[in-house]
Amino acid sequence: MLHPSRLAQLAGLAPHRAPHRQRSADDDSAVLIRRASPADEAVIARLAALDERPELPGGERLIGELEGRVVAALDVRSGRAVADPFTRSSGIVELLGLRAAQVRR
Repeated sequence: MLHPSRLAQLAGLAPHRAPHRQRSADDDSAVLIRRASPADEAVIARLAALDERPELPGGERLIGELEGRVVAALDVRSGRAVADPFTRSSGIVELLGLRAAQVRR
């Protein structure tokens, strides 16, 4: 038995919903890499909790934003990163690592 809304979709009477698309840095989204400030402490702690990793040590850290939302952070000295596991952030973490290498020079 079909649900009435699914039956309406099949009959062409209801709009078809596109599947939910996970945000990704792989498309043309705006990405920002910046130094972390004291105001970022809470969001870095939230990322660590989401990523189920220990918090990053204090010190110089970089932040990766995707369309204005912080999705990754990296400790410049150790290279350790935390990222939002619900966002495809591996490309942003890679960019953070490249920027950290430049900063360490």
